[in-house]
Amino acid sequence: MKNDKKAKSWFVIIIGDNERRGPFEVTRRALVLSSVCLLALLAVITAGGSWLYSRPYVISHNELVEELATARQSVEMISREKESFSEEIERLKTKIEASRAKRENPAVAEAKKEAKPFVSLEEMQIAYSEDNKTFKIRFIIRNQSAGDEYISGYVFILLNPAPGSSALRKCYPAVELVSGFPRSYKRGENFSIARFKYIEGVFPSISDRTKYASVSILVYADDGTLKLKEEVSL
Repeated sequence: MKNDKKAKSWFVIIIGDNERRGPFEVTRRALVLSSVCLLALLAVITAGGSWLYSRPYVISHNELVEELATARQSVEMISREKESFSEEIERLKTKIEASRAKRENPAVAEAKKEAKPFVSLEEMQIAYSEDNKTFKIRFIIRNQSAGDEYISGYVFILLNPAPGSSALRKCYPAVELVSGFPRSYKRGENFSIARFKYIEGVFPSISDRTKYASVSILVYADDGTLKLKEEVSL
């Protein structure tokens, strides 16, 4: 048919070898609607194909994230168990050393009793601040070994509640206590000295100082042996 830009419909006649079909009327609106439907169908096919193509990778990524989270939890659990085993080994070593000491020659034991202490505590200062509600304990830990030989170990400061008080025993540095002693001696404040070192412990949030009666100083050697325990009244 003759091309007419103002025409709103066309007639289409299909002529075959043996027959003729038509005429069929095709409107402009039908052509536009068909084109829109075709484009929408192509968009849906493209989006669906893209989703089907990427779906295995999305599933694989999610599985890897879950496996990584599980692996991290396993590593954390193993680390905690390792630390617990190490502490148990140290406690067993201490018990073995104590058992050996009981069985050793009395003369050797007596010589050890006469030996100089590992360290001494000097210039003890205990102060309580009403404004800051804070206890501050400061002292010198002095090497008592012969000569200038270096010694090392760990120090804890315990703030002990008064008899009948509802307050809990506090520890510096902060560590879990078992029967009044640190669960892990290696979490104390470390020292390595030839002569002396200043140690200072701070206990904040003490609203009522009368709930506490004394301070205990615990000094451990590198092998976990408790070398000194000294208690000072507040």
